[in-house]
Amino acid sequence: MKSKYIAENGLLVALTLVVLFATSIFSISTLSILTVASCLIPISIIRSSIKNAILVYIASSILSFILIPINIAIYYTLFFGIYGIIKYFIEKTRNMPLEILLKLISFNILLGITYLITKSFLSIIYPSISLWLLWIAAQLVFLIYDYALTLAISFFLKRFNKNF
Repeated sequence: MKSKYIAENGLLVALTLVVLFATSIFSISTLSILTVASCLIPISIIRSSIKNAILVYIASSILSFILIPINIAIYYTLFFGIYGIIKYFIEKTRNMPLEILLKLISFNILLGITYLITKSFLSIIYPSISLWLLWIAAQLVFLIYDYALTLAISFFLKRFNKNF
């Protein structure tokens, strides 16, 4: 591994932790800040490789459990951090209907795991709205999130990554 990639990915880990820490300062926009943090894994994939991005994800996840509030660390580790890697592998198929299906399947698996873990280990109060309504709304919000992440990646490619 080149020292350039080690330095860049070390900075991405540090930046991820700073962004995640910002959720404890600006508690109003937790999901927005987590979305910003999820953009850093695809940047690592673009700038170096998928192997390095996985290392960035692992390092960010481990350090987040040490330095960041536990609920934010869980959300990042179980969804926002790993999704950039999942998205990379799904979008390699280059088949839009299959991509959407696979993304929704992976989202629902990650959502289920996150729900079970947060319900079991954290004392989070869930709204009294029907879980089915929340699940349907989550599908729509996820598709918007995925599109926004794609736009952020495209912006990075056009604006900052001259080699691509």
